[in-house]
Amino acid sequence: MRIVGGKHRGRRLAAPGGSDTRPTTDRTRESLFNILSHADWGPDGTDLLEGAVVVDAFCGTGALGLESLSRGAAHASFLDLGRAALDAVRANVAALGEGANAAVLRADATRPPPPPGRP
Repeated sequence: MRIVGGKHRGRRLAAPGGSDTRPTTDRTRESLFNILSHADWGPDGTDLLEGAVVVDAFCGTGALGLESLSRGAAHASFLDLGRAALDAVRANVAALGEGANAAVLRADATRPPPPPGRP
């Protein structure tokens, strides 16, 4: 598994062993980000990812959030309950040097914690 586009293109990602984590395939992520980048979503036609704040819920390896950061997102929060998944995400964030732009949280994505600074 690797980052498909952006400044980290081609960088490999660590994945936890076992069958608890099922990472999004490279091809699926590439399709998703092509849609987000090339569709006319905004009023001025700019790229939606540039400066975006992203939540990668049930993050597993963190591939979606890291792909977003690679393509210009300003920040990504990664939510998961699995210890192995969180360890993999932390390793991937560190390997890509994105620690300042990422928050890795042990949290239930169906009941996410409030944003920082809010009760």
